[in-house]
Amino acid sequence: MAVSVENLKAEIKVYNYEVLTDGDDTAAQRAIEKAELWAKAKIIQAKGEWDDENEIIRLIIIKRALYELYSYAENEAVAQDKKEDAMELLKAYYGDAIDSSGYASGSPDAQKPLAIGAVKKCSHIR
Repeated sequence: MAVSVENLKAEIKVYNYEVLTDGDDTAAQRAIEKAELWAKAKIIQAKGEWDDENEIIRLIIIKRALYELYSYAENEAVAQDKKEDAMELLKAYYGDAIDSSGYASGSPDAQKPLAIGAVKKCSHIR
């Protein structure tokens, strides 16, 4: 069962929901869509399997969707808290596959910066 607008409404007070969405459920739906895309990207990067029936993944999506809503309403302090909640759940579920920045770690496919001096200028190129 995918996350719904009703799931978001159940997580916060009615007043807060109205303020965050300006009374428009499409704002909440868009927040859910963005949260799902973010979660899918992180889970795939961690070599996990996507399953929107998994309760932990659903909660990760809900927390990230709340982040999107609070950010949309320009309430950055609460938004940051929701973002951290989503990341904590993601790291708790996938363990070492997710590092503190949310990127996959410990695998050959992990994102790594280029070492200084890794690019060498060829003498025949001017």
